[in-house]
Amino acid sequence: MIVFFFLNYYGETPVIHKKINMIGGALLGLGSVLTIPAHAANDTIKDLIKIMHENGQITDEQYKILLNGAKADEEQTAAVKNDLVAEVEEKTKNLPKITTKGKLKIESQDGEWSFQPIGRVMWDAMSVDSDGSGRDEFQGTELRRARLGFEGEIYDWGYKFEGDFANGKTAIKDAFVSYGTKFGDNKFKVKLGQSQIAFGFNTAASSKYMTFMDRPWFADSALSPARESGIAAKLSGHSWSLASSITIGEFESGITEDDIDGTTYALRGTFLPFQQDKMHLIQIGAGYRRVTSNKNGFSYSQHLVAHKDHNKIKLGNSIAAADFDGIDNYEVDAVGIYGPFHALAEYNKFSADSSLANNDVDIDSYAIEAGYFLTGESMKLKHGFWDGITPKSQLGAWQVAARYESMNIDDSVAGDDKASKWTIGLNYYPTKNTRLMLNYDNVIDWDQNGLDQNAEPSAIKFRAQAKW
Repeated sequence: MIVFFFLNYYGETPVIHKKINMIGGALLGLGSVLTIPAHAANDTIKDLIKIMHENGQITDEQYKILLNGAKADEEQTAAVKNDLVAEVEEKTKNLPKITTKGKLKIESQDGEWSFQPIGRVMWDAMSVDSDGSGRDEFQGTELRRARLGFEGEIYDWGYKFEGDFANGKTAIKDAFVSYGTKFGDNKFKVKLGQSQIAFGFNTAASSKYMTFMDRPWFADSALSPARESGIAAKLSGHSWSLASSITIGEFESGITEDDIDGTTYALRGTFLPFQQDKMHLIQIGAGYRRVTSNKNGFSYSQHLVAHKDHNKIKLGNSIAAADFDGIDNYEVDAVGIYGPFHALAEYNKFSADSSLANNDVDIDSYAIEAGYFLTGESMKLKHGFWDGITPKSQLGAWQVAARYESMNIDDSVAGDDKASKWTIGLNYYPTKNTRLMLNYDNVIDWDQNGLDQNAEPSAIKFRAQAKW
């Protein structure tokens, strides 16, 4: 607009007219090719007017007139822009918000309802060395997890469903309806359906965020099951939490039965004795789990070095259903985060009672791990468990870690079983949603039914992981 004003105002002066025509034509041509923003074009014209004034090509009065015209043009452009922004905001104020950074989440403008697809894929490759134990070795790949689901909220209510298809059939993981509210600064949430049992850190920590490819031997096993169907509740404050659950087994064919799985009562609490910030803290946790005598017996078996390993630590003498008299389970855990360094320790005490004399089973297990981010990131806690990390640069994040674990099974009938193992790991996070993992596991002590197995199985394992 100001260019044409320029041309009209000086149309009677041939020399200036010619110069302005050249400059104005150049500006218009450049604007059509590069699509110069209005404010950028206006700034260019102001500079042009200033140069012509300094070169004596226009008078002071002409300079003021042209400069005022440019300013008026700028104000008019800003007004049009504000009107357009207001019009867009008015027409889209009732449309849902869509988040695409690291996830796909659809929610209402007021945040009262939301819907989010969720899932994860974990592809593993591994090579197991049985070290002459006589068990078969495994070299191959496995689709460890292939989960799809969704979660969301409707006012104070929530829901979540997630199934795992890695084995070629659907295994239901989380399937619940929840309700959440506040009591002052404290939060309360209750879940109805299948969800995490209120017990254990390594068991409840998501596979998306745990430091190593496999959990410690006691976690997510018969010694500390992960999920069951029932009711779970949690009350939490700024530096503490108290959770409890009453459940009756894990879904199989869509049902659970008390006379097969028994009733499980669980209680877990956490507190933060020290917290400078999210990157410098200490958390202490403890839990108790009781399983009633209705459970259909007890047995235990766990892979030593890999999920497809044929070398196992296991209970030599199982407790039959008719003799089973309940389970008492205790655990204590501690987490420390200091910048890029973290440490985690957990102890699990398990007792399965039998009505037969001298047939009880006592199992003591513990695991200690430590890790360090070479690129400066930090492990995070959310709701008392591990959460995801975001790399600080486009080159990704690198983490090194090590874990030592040990288990001792006191079996008075078949003989004691025990094992100890080291695991070292290297994790690379290209983005917040992807991770590559390399683990080396090596058993350094292994007795079965009271006899030394004279073997130290090991495994090299690799994982490619994506989550959303």
